[in-house]
Amino acid sequence: MVESYVLGLASPEEVSEMAAMLKEHPGLRTELDAVERTFHRLSFEEAVLPPMELRERALQPYNWADADPGGGQDQQKNYTFINIHPDKKNYISVHKIWKWILLTAFLLFKFFLFLSIYFYFKYRQVEERRLEREKIRLEQQQGTFR
Repeated sequence: MVESYVLGLASPEEVSEMAAMLKEHPGLRTELDAVERTFHRLSFEEAVLPPMELRERALQPYNWADADPGGGQDQQKNYTFINIHPDKKNYISVHKIWKWILLTAFLLFKFFLFLSIYFYFKYRQVEERRLEREKIRLEQQQGTFR
């Protein structure tokens, strides 16, 4: 409960209970301080420092040449250029005709899938009729032999 209180994860009931216990037990305050010091020490020991160039970039003075209404035409503009035409040698390019070829192949696949399902059910229907006729023929033959 002490750790959750120090980290600020304790519920309001636990916070009020901890406040009451701190009033009653003075030794709990030293334990609470020890846990806080341990958390601070661990957080600094495990900390990852940012790269130095990030610090230098953040501390550089801002170039407000873009905000200057008339006097700063010779100064460099304060913006980043983003290339919207990527370098062709880093990407695989596909000719536009392949889009239509793949679309046609996909549609043909769907069409033939539909046909195969359709003819499968037709075949089952014809097979059931054939079995029915065969059953009726056998019943008629057995009736004539009696």
